[in-house]
Amino acid sequence: MTDSSNAAVPRQSYQPHPYLGGRAVALRALAAWRSGGAGVPRTVLVTGGSGSGRSRLLAGFLMLCEPSRREEFDLSVLDPATVPPGELPAPPVFDATGLSAVQLRWLVADHFSPGAVRAEELDGRLAGIGSAGEPVAVVVADADRAGVLPQSGGPARVAEEVLRPLALAAGVRLLAEVDRADADRLAGVLPAGELLVIDLDRAPWRDEEGLRLQAEFSLPQPDGAAQLARTADSPLVVRLAAWSARSAPDGPVPLPRTVGDALDLQAELHGVTELTLRRLLAPLALAGPGEPLPLDLWAPLASAVAGKDLGPALAGGQHLLLPFFDLVTAEGRPPAVRIVHPALGAELRARLGSTVHEVQRRLATALLATLGDSDGDSGDSDSDGPGRWAAAAPYVREQLVGHALEGGLLPGLLADPGFLLHAEQVRLRAAVEHLVATGAELPPPARTWLRLAPLFTRQELGPELRAALLEHAARQDGLPAPEFGLPLPWRTLWARPLDGVRAVTAAARPGGGAVLVAYRPGAEPELAVYDALTGEPDGTDPALLVRPTDEERSATPLGLSTGGDYLRLWTREADGRAGAQVALFLSAEPLGGADLTPDGLLLLADARGVAALRPTALASVPPADPAAPASAAPDAPGPVPAAPASADLAAPADPAAPAAVPAG
Repeated sequence: MTDSSNAAVPRQSYQPHPYLGGRAVALRALAAWRSGGAGVPRTVLVTGGSGSGRSRLLAGFLMLCEPSRREEFDLSVLDPATVPPGELPAPPVFDATGLSAVQLRWLVADHFSPGAVRAEELDGRLAGIGSAGEPVAVVVADADRAGVLPQSGGPARVAEEVLRPLALAAGVRLLAEVDRADADRLAGVLPAGELLVIDLDRAPWRDEEGLRLQAEFSLPQPDGAAQLARTADSPLVVRLAAWSARSAPDGPVPLPRTVGDALDLQAELHGVTELTLRRLLAPLALAGPGEPLPLDLWAPLASAVAGKDLGPALAGGQHLLLPFFDLVTAEGRPPAVRIVHPALGAELRARLGSTVHEVQRRLATALLATLGDSDGDSGDSDSDGPGRWAAAAPYVREQLVGHALEGGLLPGLLADPGFLLHAEQVRLRAAVEHLVATGAELPPPARTWLRLAPLFTRQELGPELRAALLEHAARQDGLPAPEFGLPLPWRTLWARPLDGVRAVTAAARPGGGAVLVAYRPGAEPELAVYDALTGEPDGTDPALLVRPTDEERSATPLGLSTGGDYLRLWTREADGRAGAQVALFLSAEPLGGADLTPDGLLLLADARGVAALRPTALASVPPADPAAPASAAPDAPGPVPAAPASADLAAPADPAAPAAVPAG
């Protein structure tokens, strides 16, 4: 680590940054980093204890980097050494809050070097940022708040998998906000001369004058501001003390040193036990990133934690709770609340001690109790039906995963297809992978879901398409088709394991009846034949099979467009032209081939084998006019690019492969 040797020179003639009210020493170092002068470290890490003002410092500095925000400042009254050069564009800022390391890697790579399709490509793309010209500035904010689940090690993984490669890339000038442990780890692997660590709790970066100004500005009666500034160990503690003083204007000015002191003094000020305060705040403190807690859930969840009705205590505790939550309002959403700072949540969690797992179990159970006991439009009144998950509140779908994981209820929920389908997918993936890492045995539906989870999260697929792909994957795994309570674009008739398929085609036996013919290249190329309806192996000599003619293909009720790892089904209009898309199939791996039988069955092959699917649109799609000319598929919007239909949809995927069976 290196410190700035000339950073502590006082500049009394200049006004403080209006948003920060100080932090001039740190601002000078950040402005020097942005200018990129000789001898200035390429990587700057802003650290300190939680609540020390790291995020606020970074926000105040970035205001001076953004041309449109600079216009709001009178730069003539600020210390010029604290103002970054105006001719430089604003650096890209990546907010790590609530993201996994993999998500953040994709975000950075897609910004600077788009085009990656596999996670394995990301290392090379991160290392190559800025290598083609002048070094580029990269800012990663709130790396200490990374991770889709609390206690999942998200910040440490972001430091190792994102910040470290960026800091080592010669073309990158990195500014990141991290906690102290990760700053120490990074300092141990980065060249000392290229790294500056700004620790806001230590000299010369600690801002005593800023704390005093904050206390004077925020206290209702500024008489105790100087003493509060000397006592409090961070800006967050000053903020909590100020709000505590406002909650009881006739009481003494609280003088807490830590966040924990602020909790204790507030409880004492209002004549309640610290335990009651802790129970009331537990639902906010233990919530993961995402949805703020809806107000109507606060009392039931707090009561679940306490094991008794805390509704009256919550209703009468507005002044008691005032310093510790923010009210969140959003258009179209009910009023909600959020803990004021992660440091407060960490303090409350620490006070729960060994009881935290029981508290999490109670919170998960209370959230499960909010699920309705009707089953959507199916008319099924069974409270375990899949429709209850579709109707669940967004907060339940997002937060239940974390509470259930830590409370020990997640393995049981993973056997419920409705939960797998409707739970927030990124958070669910992190939780299931955590279970796997501990050696836990997953129920069969969860194993199927887990192999598709990377596809679901990367493509941000909706529940309808997730349900369709899970139905097919379950049949591939030898499981019964799950009931999701949603209409599916197909039903999988059968699926058989078969390695190495490079093409499939529809064909007909001499006596009638459709079959699937799979081509497997190799030293001795092989054709495998299966009955299209049942999937049973068919012993018909491939030389006797007949492929559909062009006229028969143009008369099929549906058309097919294929890509490397996706296919689309669309209706045929009366004149043979492409109509509406009725199904989209995505694969986590390259497809081996696809074709349609004359009566509309979809035959496909992927890395796991071959299968036949019956599109549900067949029931309402009339056959096309055989005399109408065939038409290419339309370009349809979606998570993957559209591809034109092939002239011969039965052609093998391998250009060197022979046609599977002779054309009719």
